[in-house]
Amino acid sequence: MGQDSAAELEALLSAAVDAIVTIDEQGIVTSFNPSAERMFGYDAREVVGGPVTLLMGEPYASEHQGYLRRYLETGEPHIIGLGREVEAVRKSGEAFPISLSVGEASRGTRRRFVGIIRDLSAERAAEKERRSLEERLAHVGRFSLMGEMAAGIAHEINQPLSAITTYSQAAGRLLKLDIEDREALAEACTAIAKQAQRASQVIENLRNFIRQQDVKRGPIDVNRTIRDVLPLIDVDARTAGIAIDTGFAHDLPPISADPVQIQQVVLNLTRNAVDAMRGSTARERGIQIMTCQRGDRVEISVADAGSGVSSKLAEAVFEPFVTSKKDGLGVGLAISRTIVAAHDGTLTFRANPPGGTLFTISLPAAAQQQPSEEE
Repeated sequence: MGQDSAAELEALLSAAVDAIVTIDEQGIVTSFNPSAERMFGYDAREVVGGPVTLLMGEPYASEHQGYLRRYLETGEPHIIGLGREVEAVRKSGEAFPISLSVGEASRGTRRRFVGIIRDLSAERAAEKERRSLEERLAHVGRFSLMGEMAAGIAHEINQPLSAITTYSQAAGRLLKLDIEDREALAEACTAIAKQAQRASQVIENLRNFIRQQDVKRGPIDVNRTIRDVLPLIDVDARTAGIAIDTGFAHDLPPISADPVQIQQVVLNLTRNAVDAMRGSTARERGIQIMTCQRGDRVEISVADAGSGVSSKLAEAVFEPFVTSKKDGLGVGLAISRTIVAAHDGTLTFRANPPGGTLFTISLPAAAQQQPSEEE
């Protein structure tokens, strides 16, 4: 390479915004541009001539030479010519995420590899903050949802409490009569315990749904997740005299999700369906909750027989503060769409052919874990 070409290359490397590191066939660093110096905290003189593994975190550092040797022997690329995200290490010892693209630059018998590196720390921090905000928003949404359902929940708890009062009064009368009817007293006590357990279960369902907790994503059974929240859905629908009909597909693949957040979306959709059907002449059709598999995605649908979504609201139905409810805040569908999008899914709606509206949640099936492949 002539002096002019070398100077031109040096100028290009110096002007590059991304860090650029070149290595030889042995994994020895041959160049380290100014952006790389700023990113890693090393002066080029500390790195050039040394192993590139100095910049790597584990397990990449220990396995790098094997990957490089395999490529040189077989010519089969696994990362060469492709980009991927890995972990690097600064001079201070701080590990940080990077986007790494590697290409080969050969001249004669000399083979060189060029790595173009972009620091992803800021992006990851922003993503972490976004997820934190989404989690807080979802938590507030659960409180809002329970507020909308307050009348039904109060009715559901009041029923066993009223029964407890009735049975306890009957037991008191038996005691005052001084009649040794132990069987009647035992029956009253059993009934009191049963009704107390019923009220306790309603409160426990609420507590589990509302409580603040870390988002725990993992493979979940969609059908079971919906069944676990059905008692709350039934409470809401029953007070309006609306039946819930379910149709769960068999052998659904799991999805990777936080179950409480998926339950929140389903509960919000059924709550909207209940509101849409209040006073409807088609209430006997009830609300249908269905699941199915479509390709590599799992779908959850909620259909009602209400008046449908008006043309005025259709384009903005998922926007915050857009609602047809007299006392609604209009944040439920906006939060639901945010939750679904955070799970790499979609939330859509269309007219229900028999009348009403059909909302569909589409989520990717959990990917089967594959063995990782490097360079």
